[in-house]
Amino acid sequence: MNTVRRELRLFFDFTWRDWSATLIPGLIVATGAVKHASLPAWNVVRFIPWVACYIYFFNLSSQIVSIEEDRINKPDRPLPSGKITVQGAKRRWAIALAALLCIALINGQLMVETATWVVTTAFLCLTSYGGHWFGKNIVAMCTGSWALLGGIYKTIARPAETEEHFFLVVSIWVAIALQIQDLRDIEGDTAAGRKTLPIVVGDRQSRWLISFAFLPLSYATLWFGGVVSLAPTTVSAAHVLLAYRTLHGTEANYDHKTYMVGPSVVSD
Repeated sequence: MNTVRRELRLFFDFTWRDWSATLIPGLIVATGAVKHASLPAWNVVRFIPWVACYIYFFNLSSQIVSIEEDRINKPDRPLPSGKITVQGAKRRWAIALAALLCIALINGQLMVETATWVVTTAFLCLTSYGGHWFGKNIVAMCTGSWALLGGIYKTIARPAETEEHFFLVVSIWVAIALQIQDLRDIEGDTAAGRKTLPIVVGDRQSRWLISFAFLPLSYATLWFGGVVSLAPTTVSAAHVLLAYRTLHGTEANYDHKTYMVGPSVVSD
């Protein structure tokens, strides 16, 4: 029992920061899949094993190669805090990857999304392009979000063309709008040698670019993709709020709260 508790605690410590971007949207997508497929309500939990492996594999991958950065940005994480050794993290990485692939093999529908996520993770963690703002956000955030949304739905039912269109539009929106995330981690990203937007053009300039270029473009993506019409007031107000908070941000905690507004835009 102590071993189980320790493993659950480690899973929580490695992944909790990503729950708002994975488990919460996952629950929303899964609920929609159950409703559209006219399945009993209990089927909503079927997405959890795949998503748990999805986020554990990614967090182990990224945190194994970013220990020095985490000493600055997130010293409470298991590796920089000494809760687990690098070798222990690598063993759990192998198990998480094996479990992710096994689930995909059992449910053949998940193969493309799972392969996309593994390749995306490798791109982020093993290449220099994964540390550049274009590769990190425009490329990887788009492919990762597409894999996440489509994969969650497919753990329950086969998506129709309408759902596939929605997943694609939202994934493009994520790639454009969530440059905001890099405003929180400038010191650690600089230490890690990343080329995020605030580092490349400067903090103040990046805030103007995000507010008056990236966010309007992301809103246009949702508009032409037919998403704004689903909740025009909420989506429009959320973009205005994001732009306002981005312009007025001065410290990491404030920027983190701004970033957390992002997932709510398309979850509503």
